[in-house]
Amino acid sequence: AKDDFQITLLRVLESVTMEASTVLEHSEIFISKVLPSLSILYKGNKDGDARFLCLKIIFDLIVVFLNEMPSLSEHQNDQTWKELKSICETHFLPLYPMLVEDEDPIPAYAQKLLVMLLEFNFAQVSDILHLKMVSQCFEFLLSDLSCANVNNVKLCLSLASAPEMETKILSELTVVRRIGNLLEFVNAKQMEDFLEPTLGLCKAFIMRGRGGRITNQMKDLSLVNDAAAAIGSFYQHQCIGDIADFGCNMSAFLDLSGSNEANIADLASECVILLLKVAAREATTGLLTSASTVTTVLESCCLRCQGPEMGVYGLVLQRLLHALSLACQEYRSQAMILSISGAEITKIETLASNLRSSTIPCIADAASGACLELRRLPRCA
Repeated sequence: AKDDFQITLLRVLESVTMEASTVLEHSEIFISKVLPSLSILYKGNKDGDARFLCLKIIFDLIVVFLNEMPSLSEHQNDQTWKELKSICETHFLPLYPMLVEDEDPIPAYAQKLLVMLLEFNFAQVSDILHLKMVSQCFEFLLSDLSCANVNNVKLCLSLASAPEMETKILSELTVVRRIGNLLEFVNAKQMEDFLEPTLGLCKAFIMRGRGGRITNQMKDLSLVNDAAAAIGSFYQHQCIGDIADFGCNMSAFLDLSGSNEANIADLASECVILLLKVAAREATTGLLTSASTVTTVLESCCLRCQGPEMGVYGLVLQRLLHALSLACQEYRSQAMILSISGAEITKIETLASNLRSSTIPCIADAASGACLELRRLPRCA
């Protein structure tokens, strides 16, 4: 009878949280009384349904406050922000290790809430480090990728992008190959919601790839965005040991560089050029053995450079041309032997030759450099 009453009460409270106006009108009660009580009730409850309802109501209440904060007055907003942040730090974060080990769907809700709190600065990556939960956050990569949710990836992206996260910890996870597998999977399945955070995760790892090699060797920092340059500088004395495993995913990076979505193409092409800086041999192998993909993407970018998104695709084109130059230089300097399609290389060289007359100076320069290097490349077939 007690359990039935508890569930009924939680159901009633759940329905109340659906009325945002009621929650905001009594915000002080919900923040100072209801949220802490729900956390306590969750912790001491043996009923899985009751635990789930506790977390769901916590989630729904926090969503209401985060969504409605802009509509509050400055004083109310500031006070609500402080109180809510305190509640999250005192009640939600200490519960997180228990939540992610609970019955489904509690872990998914908990993770989604944590991602949201990180995005709104109600939680910090240092909180996750304090809980020693980093390896657990990446565990989804070891399981069936079809069971992954986008918040898995977003949480890992937040961790990998944070300055306070030690590269040594990420390196010890040895998950680069699995992140690459995730990229291949979401690209093949056209899981659009996953593409941007997954590429962001790849980039975050690549930026930590070989310490200072990115910023020390990159001839033109305009090829990467300001944030990437800053991150490369910060991690100049650290590295990810297995970063070269991303070389196996160069074909996916190239394919996504030709995406219809400008932000996807931008991120993917950044990964191409950066990977050639941190894992030159492996990236060169991946790029030159994907010559047909390079041809397709170059043609696509040339067409898009004539449209309204000329700026983004012009930069993508510049990166790919520069990447070709770097790959050819690496191939010759290391006396590499690969099965490269001579016909495809000729097509690429023709495209690059045409681009030398581009009215955009940086593209014309990159095309001239690529032509020069491509002519020096041994033809195998």
